[in-house]
Amino acid sequence: MQLICHYEVTDFAKWQTAFTADDEARRDAGLSVLQIWRDADNSERAFVLLSVNDRKRAQAWITRSDALKSDDASTVREATHFFVETA
Repeated sequence: MQLICHYEVTDFAKWQTAFTADDEARRDAGLSVLQIWRDADNSERAFVLLSVNDRKRAQAWITRSDALKSDDASTVREATHFFVETA
C-alpha cells in the first residue's frame, strides 16, 4: 500500500527542509519516502509518495502532522492524504 500526500505550502524549500527533518517520525510510523514532487506550474504545491508498512501507524502520523505546525515549520496551508493500492 502507498500513501499519496498533497500539500499546499507557503514556501516549498522551507517545507521540504522541515519534511526531511521529520524522517525519524515517518520511519517510526512505518513510512518510507518513494518520491517528492513540486508542481511544475505552482511552487506552492508539493506531492509525496510514501510506502506504507502499517496503515494504523501511518494514520497516526497524518493526524500528528496535521496537528503540529512545528512539524512543517508552519508552511502547510492545507494537506490531503490518500491511501492507494495497485489496481
